[in-house]
Amino acid sequence: MDLNFTEEQSMLQKTARNFFEKEFTFDLVNEEQHSIISKHSADVWKKISDMGWLGVVIDEQYGGIGGSLFDLGIIYEEAGRALLPTTFYSTVYASLLIEQLGNEEQKESILSQIVEGSIMGTIAFAEPDAINKPEYFQTTAKKLQDRWVLNGTKAFVSNADTADIILVIARKEDDSRGEGLMTFIVRPEDHGVTLKSMNTFGNDSQSVVNFNNIELDDSKVLGDGIEQTETIAQSIEIARKKATALQCMEMAGGARKVLDMTVDYVSERKQFGVPIGSFQAVQHHLANMLAEVEGSQLASYQAIWMLSEGLEAEQELAIAKAFVSETYKSTTLMAHQLWAGMGFALDSGLYLYSNRSKATELSFGTYDYHLKRLSELITPVKETLKVKSENSNLYRNTIFRKIDIYDV
Repeated sequence: MDLNFTEEQSMLQKTARNFFEKEFTFDLVNEEQHSIISKHSADVWKKISDMGWLGVVIDEQYGGIGGSLFDLGIIYEEAGRALLPTTFYSTVYASLLIEQLGNEEQKESILSQIVEGSIMGTIAFAEPDAINKPEYFQTTAKKLQDRWVLNGTKAFVSNADTADIILVIARKEDDSRGEGLMTFIVRPEDHGVTLKSMNTFGNDSQSVVNFNNIELDDSKVLGDGIEQTETIAQSIEIARKKATALQCMEMAGGARKVLDMTVDYVSERKQFGVPIGSFQAVQHHLANMLAEVEGSQLASYQAIWMLSEGLEAEQELAIAKAFVSETYKSTTLMAHQLWAGMGFALDSGLYLYSNRSKATELSFGTYDYHLKRLSELITPVKETLKVKSENSNLYRNTIFRKIDIYDV
């Protein structure tokens, strides 16, 4: 992997940072975070769509730019620094699944509208009793004559209250062929759809969405409806991996911003007549924060670059999400220590990053989930090393023993 940006990517990063720094003050972010009506800003949404960022990875034939996932990740990293308060993330996630699974007519219709900013979307994936395990989903779709009947409950659906379309992942109820995953295009105003807002630590917009006998025709099935079950599940997983990698970039950007803010604070805050940043203990904490932030950024870059290149990135993605989840959280915790009580002042903005760090840690798989996933992926390698080094200290000294508790 080449860590050097191309000239175009450097310009993209600079443009995104300048845009977010100009458009997003802490007052605006704070206002959106605490809005009891909506977390969505129509003005912000229009500006982002005018920049063309909704179509970075969408093919040119659908009105997009046709860029790489890494290009989009650069924007996500800068958005993470600014705590972007909009439905940008959920809509991009929806576009990734549509491009992966949708048929040509659906791509031409929906993706072009997303690029224009005329519709917003989200994905209803997790369920109250099955956060990351589709095989345990209880939301089902049953074919009755020429209609599909959708029933079930989805939780943690981001921005469902403002989305124009909700892509619902359900299991097909078919006794003769067995159950497989399907994706349906549902509108919040459809008869039988009810939304209940969830109270979240990050104060972001998430909902529990109930589907009670929703009747849908074949045109509302994402894709042609004739793909193999394995192909549909694989497409959903690919889109989810890309969205996870993008969120890693967002989190890395947020952690970097917290570090920058803390360096500025300890450089200005004085005690005993000198900046507290001159104290060796404070410098040690800053050095540790820098090492963690740089490490999480590199891990995130590695994962999203591999996905951009079409490479397998199972281990890299698990490492990145686990690492950046802990880093973002620990960085904000240490920042609060160095800021003392000032970090919770409304005009400081630091507490907003604390909220976001916790919210993003829990989405797309927690630290424990990805650590266990990593254990499952490297168990064959670990066993090989164990056999080869049973008479040496090699096995005892490998990092694998750190995740033995997660072995299945």
